[in-house]
Amino acid sequence: MAQFIAFAVCLGFSYLFGTTLDNLLFHPLGKTPGPLLARINSLPSFYHACKGDRHVWIWQNFEIYGPKFRAAPNLILFNSVRAHNDIYGTRANTFRSSFYRAWKRSEDEIQTMSSDDHASHTKMRKLLNLIFTEQSLRAWSPIVSRNVDRWIELLTGTSGKETEGWSQPVDMATSVDMLMFDIVGELCFGQTFNTKQPGENDLKKLPRLIMNMVTTGYKIGKSPLLTFFLFLRPRGLNKLLERAQKKEVEQYKAFTQIRVDERLATRAVDTSEAKHQDMLNSLLSAIDPDTNELAYTNQNHLLSEVRLLVLTSTDTTASTLCGLFFYLAHNPRVLAKATAEVRATFESAEEIVHGAKLSGCKYLRACSDEALRLTPPAPGELPREVLPGGAMIDGHHYPAGTVVGCSPWAMGRDESIYGDANFYRPERWLPSDDPRDFYSAADVLKLKKAHHPFSIGLLNCAGQNLALLELSLITARLLWAVDMRVAPGQNVGQGREELGWGQRSARNYVVKDAWLCLKEGPVLQFRVRMD
Repeated sequence: MAQFIAFAVCLGFSYLFGTTLDNLLFHPLGKTPGPLLARINSLPSFYHACKGDRHVWIWQNFEIYGPKFRAAPNLILFNSVRAHNDIYGTRANTFRSSFYRAWKRSEDEIQTMSSDDHASHTKMRKLLNLIFTEQSLRAWSPIVSRNVDRWIELLTGTSGKETEGWSQPVDMATSVDMLMFDIVGELCFGQTFNTKQPGENDLKKLPRLIMNMVTTGYKIGKSPLLTFFLFLRPRGLNKLLERAQKKEVEQYKAFTQIRVDERLATRAVDTSEAKHQDMLNSLLSAIDPDTNELAYTNQNHLLSEVRLLVLTSTDTTASTLCGLFFYLAHNPRVLAKATAEVRATFESAEEIVHGAKLSGCKYLRACSDEALRLTPPAPGELPREVLPGGAMIDGHHYPAGTVVGCSPWAMGRDESIYGDANFYRPERWLPSDDPRDFYSAADVLKLKKAHHPFSIGLLNCAGQNLALLELSLITARLLWAVDMRVAPGQNVGQGREELGWGQRSARNYVVKDAWLCLKEGPVLQFRVRMD
């Protein structure tokens, strides 16, 4: 027995020594700079994914090593506009890496985000695009507005004379999650979940549950054992995971299953298309162009897409909204300017709908763009694998199989592009002919070429127009109706000295990287507008 243990230890040591030498000296990426441990194995990347500061770790390494570094033995991250276009652009010879396969709950799960090849993704994406049309945005605007108006009533409902009309402090991370989940409920299922309402509601835990599932998937996707994990899944691991999954996971799966089943049963009785005009109806009505028949006849496929829509429509917009409210409340000059624009543009809240007037609020849009720069929905990289034939990225050739990516959080803090990158300055997105202003049309064009919070190319975010509508509609209605401020004595969400390099500044909103964002605060107060 002792001899066997000694042999196993020697074998393990030999393997580690051999892979270390190979990764440092003989690997095709061996000459790319990066932290020593990261060049040997993916443990540092995995550690920071578990810690929740991987986006900050990426930025720190760009500060040390320049515009590219080796974040894992087979992972190169870049911090340049040219590299971003080479990796994510329409003509890029890349596709999703194995990272995305970690999110599949079973081998027969089919969805746009985890599709394995260009052909299947292109087909599914065309079907998904049927949901996010201009006609849909116009139809959804009243739904968003109705939920926002009720949310604003609740925000100001606790005000009183003893607080000069200001509400009780509100943690916006929780409040915005509930608002977005209610909006998603109506947009996706045509149902009102009422999670933003006070009182007990079993559905209130679902936004947190969704993010717990995302966090777990992110850690698996960055694990050094990912390849082994994916190898075991169809060989019995999937069944073990099904048995071991938490009660909350079952509840979330049941949540979507029940609503899809309800709709299918309703359609069997009432085939009227006018009754349901939501995302689920769009999926159920989608026609496969190859067969000219209904596209979503496979219920696993339908459920997978529905779960993806709930996930991507809830937290992505919620995290950016929290960042936007943080920066507005912590920058009174900007808040006053944005509020003045909204109140001068609209005579009543009812006028604030999807259309030319709302699009004409240029400063409000600049505030959103600046929040998206500093609080992108997915702060780390969206990993892409180089396809056969290799790829030229930022002027250098990388062989097939290399995993590459850019981090929106780090790119948004590139001082060579943004100058005072850590300051919230919406004016940087508004060109001016006045020589006293900092930003010319050429300056703004340069910024826009570097600003891609929803990614670009064939794999960009299908719902980005809806997200931008929600950002502008929610913020405009809020600023029109109420005044807001940081609750006295509250610093939730602010950077702090103990958080270390990259997160020390109190003027910046801090999030955790879980592929999407984990967030806290800001804690704000509201009162009905005084004028």
